[in-house]
Amino acid sequence: MEYTYDLWKMGKGGSHHVWGKVELDQGNEIAMSILPHQKYKFLDVIGDKFGIRHLDHQIRIFFSGSKYDIIYAPYSTANTKFLLYLKWLGLFRKPLVVAIHQPFLGTNSTSKLRRSLSKSLLTAYDGVIFLSEALKDHTLRQLDLPKELENATIFTAQWGPEKQFYKRLPELAEDDEEPYLISAGLTSRDYTTLVEAFRSLPYKLVIYAPVSAITDVGDLPPNVVLHSGFVPYHELLSVYQKSKAVLIPLKYPLKKQGCQGMTSLQDVIALSKPVIITETPTLNLDVEKEGIGLTVPMGDVEGWVSAVRKLMENEPLRQEMIEKTKDIFENRFNMDVYAERLTKILSFVYAKKKGKIRKKDHLDFNR
Repeated sequence: MEYTYDLWKMGKGGSHHVWGKVELDQGNEIAMSILPHQKYKFLDVIGDKFGIRHLDHQIRIFFSGSKYDIIYAPYSTANTKFLLYLKWLGLFRKPLVVAIHQPFLGTNSTSKLRRSLSKSLLTAYDGVIFLSEALKDHTLRQLDLPKELENATIFTAQWGPEKQFYKRLPELAEDDEEPYLISAGLTSRDYTTLVEAFRSLPYKLVIYAPVSAITDVGDLPPNVVLHSGFVPYHELLSVYQKSKAVLIPLKYPLKKQGCQGMTSLQDVIALSKPVIITETPTLNLDVEKEGIGLTVPMGDVEGWVSAVRKLMENEPLRQEMIEKTKDIFENRFNMDVYAERLTKILSFVYAKKKGKIRKKDHLDFNR
């Protein structure tokens, strides 16, 4: 995270990729420091053999925990699996607060024993912040968690882009001489279906993704351009700005359904772009309900063909979507909203740890 923080300081990235540090520092209520990501690489090599990522980071947190009141990890088990097991065993008592984007460990397992273990581990956290109401509700049902945990140790928060970063960008007009749509990203992407759809479309598609993400696509049609090399985000932004729409094709096992496509939606909202995305019921933003985009069933080539045609052949609809993204960004889907809620959650967890409020008390976000 120190890398993304450096990018923010240089004006090359938004604060949303630092997950609240910038806004909390500016608020003067909570001081957040970033522990360097890696110091002893051999520990990470060992951890990978046991299915524990970032073991080095977690061991250093364990031995330096006395410096902090709360450990906050925006990537849940990716950053805290080892610490969580220690906490579950009673060997680590520091308050641990995490953000959850995807199904937690064995939440969707068919094994009752695994789900029971997942329930025990999830409730070992002092604060769990789901980035989706639907994902939170699904987890509560799957693990048979009591509703009393909501706003006591289990919360939701709407992660969104930093307003000031995007407002500082120079305004760039869409490219009308060679109009194109853009799709970018690696995780859970279904470029096979998307490229197949564009074989039947007269529009240009620009893809920014590593070659490994499109190995089963075959020969690209002439209207599809692939950029497989690394492109810094601040350079990619101008390509986004000049595009007609953002396409987010997704493919993943249903048992892993979570907030896939969430990061790309940040660009959709922040840059006021219409979007077409694979149906993802557990995302916290329903693009069709909000009137900012269209959805397509997973793996549906004809669905993509139809959606792209509908968007590109109806300019009033596209402009209406653009206007609606602006309102969402300004009022509901931005880093200020996330940071405000994060501040309340961390303060609440701290007050519980200090005995200033009862363990069974609930956080009232309206106060």
